[in-house]
Amino acid sequence: MPSVILFRPAYDRRSRSAPVFPWALLYLASVLRDRGLEVHILDEAVTPDYAPALDRLLEQARPAAVGVSSMTGDQIRHGLEFARHVRAKSTAAIVWGGIHPSLLPEQTARHPLVDFAVAGEGEYALAELIDRLAAGKDAGQIPGVYGKNGGEPQVDFVDLAQLPEIPYDLVDVEKYICVRHDIGARRYFEICTSRGCPHHCGFCYIESVHGSRWRALDAAQALEKIRALVNRFELDCVSFREDNFFVNRGRVEEIARGLVENGPKIKWAASCRINYFDKYDEEFVDLLKRSGCVLLTFGVESGNDRVLEFIRKGISVKAVLDVARRVQGAGIRGTYHFMGGFPTETPGEFIDTCRLIDRLRRLGPDVVVREMSIFAPYPGVGLIPECVSRGHVEPADLEGWIEMDWTNPRRPWLTARQSQLISDAQFLIARLAHPNGLVRGWANARWAQLLERGPRMRLPERPAVELLRWLRGK
Repeated sequence: MPSVILFRPAYDRRSRSAPVFPWALLYLASVLRDRGLEVHILDEAVTPDYAPALDRLLEQARPAAVGVSSMTGDQIRHGLEFARHVRAKSTAAIVWGGIHPSLLPEQTARHPLVDFAVAGEGEYALAELIDRLAAGKDAGQIPGVYGKNGGEPQVDFVDLAQLPEIPYDLVDVEKYICVRHDIGARRYFEICTSRGCPHHCGFCYIESVHGSRWRALDAAQALEKIRALVNRFELDCVSFREDNFFVNRGRVEEIARGLVENGPKIKWAASCRINYFDKYDEEFVDLLKRSGCVLLTFGVESGNDRVLEFIRKGISVKAVLDVARRVQGAGIRGTYHFMGGFPTETPGEFIDTCRLIDRLRRLGPDVVVREMSIFAPYPGVGLIPECVSRGHVEPADLEGWIEMDWTNPRRPWLTARQSQLISDAQFLIARLAHPNGLVRGWANARWAQLLERGPRMRLPERPAVELLRWLRGK
């Protein structure tokens, strides 16, 4: 039986957060197994020392191909390490897929550690490629598959309802079930019922990958999937980890009513847009709460209306505050994500973002802002022309994208002082959520100073160094 190894590189080997379930690999595996292929999955997030297992699989299974799924950034580094290991010990074809190869398939396929790149939704394109490779045939022209001589794009999207059953037995699901004390969940797990997003945010890659098309299981299918997962893995909370769960309000309402009327009685969490929630009436919000909604995550990005318009977010600062108050009043925990370092953003506009974060934090203990991301000019995002006009040069090869990281504030359009200001805010926001009272007290004092002085604030050293010295003196 022909075999294939699917590998997900680590995002960040230093991360202590719970691993994200490898849905992309499981969807690929469902079609591969349906075609009669033997599938093995390695996830570096839960198997950091994967080399011995990989060596055994290369020797015993003798795969026709290995697949590497990668986003832009450090995941590429870890994916190349894996591919280098495979190339040294096997003749298996090395196939890259995921977000980054979907955005830059030709550049990805040119790399010496890549034989093929699959662009877009790869379930059927990868299966067709491996069928041909296992049979000793030339790959030929498969829509979505790129080789050294190029390829052709996919036109059609996958029908989620027609995908084969997910082969959960290929991974240790228990490694991805976690405790969430903040929402009182003992067995929290992620679920996926839709793909894509119809919006056009200038910092997001989704439009380039999904063509602004949103597709979903209908409410009955989603409820069936929820019940099956809850029963199989004894879950008490599910998180809808998808690009945009709330696109179709009627579908969400059906799912919520189904949970209220027929169960299972669980808690659930999802991401929502500010402009969606701003239009919800109290009856609908109450239904969400009664159905088990305990946590909603909102992407706010900026606290300045000009910047929000520039990045095509479709929201206002007033709407953010109105929604946060309503979420708080409904007894639902709200988490708010922010971003800094956009081209054209001034230091004063970034301080507006910090001030909005401060106003949200003061609404109550259930309002959470854990981190500040840095805008990264990933391939395919709408703001690329603005970035290029301000000195950004897109990398010419796969390795060049490794340092494109959302935590690194160095951008050609940012001065050293702006980068330092964003870095200070990142550090302090993380410390404000720290359980240690001394750390939080110090961070609150420094945060107040940043809000008051803003871009004029002079810090001779990074706050991290200053904090360590301060703690040592206690």
